[in-house]
Amino acid sequence: MKLRWQIGVIAILSLSFPWVVWLAFKSLNQTFQENMLNAAAKQAGLIVSAVQQFNQDRPESLAGLVATELGDEVAIDGNSAEWNTLPWYHLDPRLRFKLGRHQQAHHLLIEVVDDSLYLSPDGTADRIILATGEARGINKYVINRQAEGPVSTAFGDTSYQAHWHEVANGYQVEIRLNTPALNRMGLAVINHATADSSVTFGINQGGQIQLQPLFTASDEWQSFLQKLTPEDGEIVVKDSQGRRLYRSSNQPGVVYDTDWLTELIYELAFDQNQADDSHFFGQRVTRGFAAGQIDLTVNHTQAQRELIQTFIRSMLLILGIALVLLAGYFIYALILAWRIKHLNQNLQTALDDHGHINTTLPSAKARDEIGDLSRGMSALLAKINDYTEYLKQLGSRLSHEMKTPISIVHTSLENLQMEQSDNPFVQRALDANHRLKFILNQLSALSQLKQVISDTDKEPFDLNQLLADLVRGYRLQATHIEYHGTEQPVMIHGSQELKAQMIDKLVQNALDFTTPEEQIRLELATEAGQYTLKVINTGSQIPADKLHQLFDSLTSFRERSGEEPHLGLGLYIAKLICDYHQAEITAENQAAPTAVAFVIAGAVFTK
Repeated sequence: MKLRWQIGVIAILSLSFPWVVWLAFKSLNQTFQENMLNAAAKQAGLIVSAVQQFNQDRPESLAGLVATELGDEVAIDGNSAEWNTLPWYHLDPRLRFKLGRHQQAHHLLIEVVDDSLYLSPDGTADRIILATGEARGINKYVINRQAEGPVSTAFGDTSYQAHWHEVANGYQVEIRLNTPALNRMGLAVINHATADSSVTFGINQGGQIQLQPLFTASDEWQSFLQKLTPEDGEIVVKDSQGRRLYRSSNQPGVVYDTDWLTELIYELAFDQNQADDSHFFGQRVTRGFAAGQIDLTVNHTQAQRELIQTFIRSMLLILGIALVLLAGYFIYALILAWRIKHLNQNLQTALDDHGHINTTLPSAKARDEIGDLSRGMSALLAKINDYTEYLKQLGSRLSHEMKTPISIVHTSLENLQMEQSDNPFVQRALDANHRLKFILNQLSALSQLKQVISDTDKEPFDLNQLLADLVRGYRLQATHIEYHGTEQPVMIHGSQELKAQMIDKLVQNALDFTTPEEQIRLELATEAGQYTLKVINTGSQIPADKLHQLFDSLTSFRERSGEEPHLGLGLYIAKLICDYHQAEITAENQAAPTAVAFVIAGAVFTK
């Protein structure tokens, strides 16, 4: 696992601290809320007992039809969207209605199930009969089935407004009664299947509509509930379908010192069960009794709310600090990984293409473990560089030191040969001494060539003309050498003598691997300010796994040996000369025909 991921895992594990704190607070909050909820449940039980006892002496005070307050969007237009939150009164499987109140008017939404539509020639039709009672008497409203739209009133009657609306399995009628003193109401529906067949259903008995009272809040009940309402609490008495009858509250009319974010975090993160009756501000308990149900809300005290807010803010602070630390861990991991990666990249490129070793590595001045590693690597590279320089000078030193002993051995062997001319061992010793002398001369020449290359001045010359002149000389000894040049001069910046020596090495290498029947071809081309010189010889190829080692010093892959030993310096010298001319040399195998190509690419000289 990479270092940044290791530190990332440690950083993520650091989040376990706020998680443990959150679990502890959640458990504490659960215990607190359960205790508060149990206390509220006991208090609600006492209130229910008192309400039932009070209701036994006056059972009619909670009876009657309840008109629920409607919002300002209510309109008599056949659209029942504003009625969605109100419960239904069910009078019959085919008839139900909702009762509401807005300002001083009562509103009804009546829904009738009737799949058959009957209209007789004499005007007999399905109809709704609505009877209302007030102190001055009883009013009766008959609404006949009609087409979709507003219901027309007789003789401009303004006591009510209605809208008829057909639905899939029957019809709906929305009615507004402009009678503020309404205290009783009855409803019946007459459906006709034929002229002589009809069905009546609704609030009726013996063919007469029965008026039911509308619920009216009692001051006696309101005063009684006010005495039962706990401090900073609320009691709501509802009927069995959830319509509000009474509401008594001792809650202060001030806004609590909190915010929506704190409340939301509490409900999402700390409320053990969001479906129960506990919430941020307190507990709500619902208990049923014979005439309906009671909702008791007991709010937390200011000190309790401040305690909860303090816990939540502390949790947010701890979580924020943990996230900042997590981000810091990740950034620190990225920095460490970058430093190590940068050190590794510099270490891999410490040896450049010219054989020089860069002993300076990044983070060398840092006082941490990476700095120690960088300084240790720099010290190791410095020792390797010193040893490399020693090896580079070893050839010239050996050549200088061994010239005199080799000359003495050579002279002694020649004198011995004159005395023992027929001794084959003397001749064999002379041949071996000759090869040793050749090797020392090659090593000495290589050291001198490096110095010569570094001291040679550069000047522009025509590479195309140089190649043409060289090939004419080569063809005097090997007629199978060809040259394909350019029509225009190819000027480059460098040393004409060194370039000629490089080409000699490549051509000589090609001659060593070809026969007179095979072909050696030199090609020169230019494109976009660059020149490309290829030396191609057919008949042989280089093993693919050896291509990257061809230009190393003292490297040779010749399978056949000639009269003179090959130290593998020719292609190495060619690379040194290419580096001097800021050119690149590569080797590649070619097919059809089988051949090896040495490619030199460099820049054309421009003034």
